[in-house]
Amino acid sequence: MRFLRRSAKDADGSPKQAHSAAHPAAAQSRDKARPVLNARAAMACYLMLALAYLIGLGVPMLDGAAAGYANTALSLHAEGIRAQVGTNGPPLLFWLSAFSFEMFGVNVVAYKLPSLLFSALAVYSTVRVGAVLYNEDTGRLAGVILASAFALLFAANNADMDAILIGSVIFTTSQLMIFVTDTHKLAARAHLVVAGLGLAIGLAARGLPGVILPLFAVFLFLVYRLEWRKLFDPFWLLLPLSAFLFVFPLIYLWHEETGQNGMAFIQWAQSAEQLSAENPFLGEGMAERFFYYYTYLWAFLPWSAIALWAAASSAHRLVNDRYWPRARGEAVTLGVVVSTFIYITVSQFHLLHYVTVLLPFFAVLLAGWLPARLRHPASYHWLWRVQYVVFALILDAALVFNGWMFPLHDWQTGIAALALLALGIWFIPLWTRGSRLIIVTVSISTVFWLLANANLYPGLLENQAGTALGSTAIRPDQRINPDNIFCLDSEGPSASLNIAIREQAKPLTLDEISKRTGDGRETILFVTAEGREKISAYGLSFDVLASSPNYSNISLPRWKFLNPHTRKDELRTAYLLRMKQQS
Repeated sequence: MRFLRRSAKDADGSPKQAHSAAHPAAAQSRDKARPVLNARAAMACYLMLALAYLIGLGVPMLDGAAAGYANTALSLHAEGIRAQVGTNGPPLLFWLSAFSFEMFGVNVVAYKLPSLLFSALAVYSTVRVGAVLYNEDTGRLAGVILASAFALLFAANNADMDAILIGSVIFTTSQLMIFVTDTHKLAARAHLVVAGLGLAIGLAARGLPGVILPLFAVFLFLVYRLEWRKLFDPFWLLLPLSAFLFVFPLIYLWHEETGQNGMAFIQWAQSAEQLSAENPFLGEGMAERFFYYYTYLWAFLPWSAIALWAAASSAHRLVNDRYWPRARGEAVTLGVVVSTFIYITVSQFHLLHYVTVLLPFFAVLLAGWLPARLRHPASYHWLWRVQYVVFALILDAALVFNGWMFPLHDWQTGIAALALLALGIWFIPLWTRGSRLIIVTVSISTVFWLLANANLYPGLLENQAGTALGSTAIRPDQRINPDNIFCLDSEGPSASLNIAIREQAKPLTLDEISKRTGDGRETILFVTAEGREKISAYGLSFDVLASSPNYSNISLPRWKFLNPHTRKDELRTAYLLRMKQQS
């Protein structure tokens, strides 16, 4: 910490300090002209983050929403079951993942690839929005901030609909802003058509939020620029027309397979149910008062603390300017963030994506505010002090997760994390004054997720029997045909097992198991300890091929499970059984 503090006090070397003392005005002008994060520093940040993203790409999904979505995509790929997604919300994620399975085979990487690509699209589009609202340097910084946010790393790893929604919303926003600012009419209209594609994707991913946010953002943008005439441009009609053309195949297939009114469900019914908590499938007790606020605090780590500072400072500046900032984009970013938070606060049901979709706007807001503070000595040191607290919390959490709850399995992961952290700190003197805070913050985020993807998730997966036993079943030495793997109908299918064996393990009753074994057909069963007792009580014989500890709610673990001293009491055993032929 002393080294960090000393580096923060230094400028860019003694020769420049001497020159600055002799010509303070020239030095100050030069410092303002220099970008906080140049292209080389931004590339270094992206390369660090790519390590965490790519390691997470190969980590199997935890049982819960992510594994359930992957299982639905597997059904689409194997049997073309479109109807079953009609009750689970807009099916874009399932269709994209099924297409990825078709292209690259059934594996974890193929399922997570669409989410990773949309995460990259979100970062790219955030850079574009930052460049339109401020300048290219701000856009570059905003992209790095978003890429290192915990929620985006989590969305790419968890591979649910959030990454698609984030990418589509900010992509549509960027295209609409380019349409407004582009003086070349033909090119501007092309951007409007592409924005229609973005709206269709957002609509198919999460319904109304994917449409309202980008339209509201561009409305604020037009108001901010005082371009009232542009609001009545007849070419705006291209937007709903192109959006409808792109989304029509989804609506048609939905209606044909389910008989539901696809447009009404996607556009209005689903979002209205979530706002009023009328959906019969949603549990009670979800309306915690501060849900969205503490969700934001972890979702935008390691930037959430200083982003709140930026939001408060920007709001103060907005008021002082009589709600009309001079040559700044806070009217758009702050307007979207504050308005959305007011809207979702009255919601009776809380969903994570209502917060995560705002992260690109938070990133642009922070990137527009941060450079001036990094050049101001007092603010610069206060930024470091705030981030020291954030760094300590993140590293302490990483130590608890990977040192106590799930100790490191191999020394290579620990050395890689320490080397990455050391490089981020060691090379501080090589970077400009403004970029030091950025580089270290990105390093801390990368270290946390490197350890999470290389150690924490694998540690959790050791207690997910579906993945462990499924991987055992498809080993070449087992010589098991995945078509002959089943589960007990009273226990239901395991999504993680299906993904591991790359097939749907069909449920069987005890009578059906008896008939198969009587016919001499190979029958491999995935069962819990209770299921094994039922089979024994029924009089069927079997050999135990493998067993594995299993925690039933691995995606939402309780403290007794996370505590290594009480974990055994929370675990149950699952088995892979080879049924013996009945005489």
